[in-house]
Amino acid sequence: MDGGLKGLEAVLAIARRGSFRAAALDLGMSTTALSHTIARLEGSLGVRLFNRTTRSVSLSDAGRAFVDRIAPAVAEIRGAMETVQSQRLTPSGLLRINASVQAGREITPLVLTFLRRYPEMQVDLVTEGRLIDIVAGGFDLGLRPADLVPRDMIALPLGRPQRYAVVASPDWRRHMARL
Repeated sequence: MDGGLKGLEAVLAIARRGSFRAAALDLGMSTTALSHTIARLEGSLGVRLFNRTTRSVSLSDAGRAFVDRIAPAVAEIRGAMETVQSQRLTPSGLLRINASVQAGREITPLVLTFLRRYPEMQVDLVTEGRLIDIVAGGFDLGLRPADLVPRDMIALPLGRPQRYAVVASPDWRRHMARL
């Protein structure tokens, strides 16, 4: 069917306002664009939804039956879209993280801060010493040393680069030489 949700919203706005001009203002579009949207929808359906004169607009019998059927469905779709959009503002749900034991220790304070900031979130932090396929394991995030990240995975650095040094006393060197 041609028209999609925009066409259905247009029909409902015209039915509610009883005017193409008022409905166009509500929808933020021109009266001409609204008229074309309705004409395409009526053409797709093969039936006139509105009886129009130069002075008035009213629903046809088919239009009334159509509005009665689509109004609850469009309201449900609007509700679903608002629910999903609200999650964009306030994260909620389960975040599954797989990490080495050391990485788990490092990020625990960050996870606790995250949970305080977003109380509707839950975090499942699994620490283990072996590498697993995080996608196959159902994880959203994996923490690994950079050299152990498979090439087909997206990797982002976490924290500052770290440098390591081996430090020992002179006695240790002599001790190792005797072995």
